[in-house]
Order: sequence, then C-alpha cells, then structure tokens
Amino acid sequence: MDFKSNETIYSQITEYLKKQIFCGCFASGARLPAIRDLAVLCRVNPNTIVRVYAQLTEEKLIYTDSTNGKFVTSDGAFILQKKREYLKQKAEAFAKEVREAGLDGKEAVRMLGEIFGGQEEKERT
Repeated sequence: MDFKSNETIYSQITEYLKKQIFCGCFASGARLPAIRDLAVLCRVNPNTIVRVYAQLTEEKLIYTDSTNGKFVTSDGAFILQKKREYLKQKAEAFAKEVREAGLDGKEAVRMLGEIFGGQEEKERT
C-alpha cells in the first residue's frame, strides 16, 4: 500500500478495506486476512490493523468469529446501505469543492459525464 502523508495510516487502511467490501472484493461473509498477515502486507504494526478491524466492527461491516477470525457481515443490504452513505459523504465533499471553486452543479455534472464517458470508451476498447 502506498500511503499519503496528509492522512493517518489507520484511516487510509480503514478506507481501503471499506472500498474492498463495497466493491465486492471482500464479499459478504468473506474471511478477512489475519491481523498479522495484513500488517505485513501493509508494512504496519499489527496494533494498527487491530484498530482498523475494531473500527470496522464498530461500524458493523465486519464481525469476529472467536476462533476463525474476522469476517465481512453477511447482510448484503446493510453493506449496500453503508456504501450509499459512504458515497453520499464523498459526493457532498466534492460538491463543496465545486462550489468553492465557483462552478455550479450543471458544470460539475457535465465534467463528471465527460470523465465517466471517457472511462466507458476506454473500457470498450
């Protein structure tokens, strides 16, 4: 993982795992990597991963099976709800940036259309 210096490593790993859950890379009911394994992979102290997993547990995205490890919640509807909340928060932050830069909503939608349209063309080729 490549970390940004302006955010805590803990929050970056938490966000990364949320995105992995939201996109289905860690499907509902899937087992997550062991604390030590993920710590080695991320090149961080295992205590950081303990804290990440605690945060995701508090948000009810994962749970602990006492002897088998950490698992993504089996509630697909709950994951979808959390994904929508996460994306709404990101969209609100983007909208604030757009307004502060002096653009209106129509211009922002046009720009997003260009970006997503460009991605769709790349995916087709």
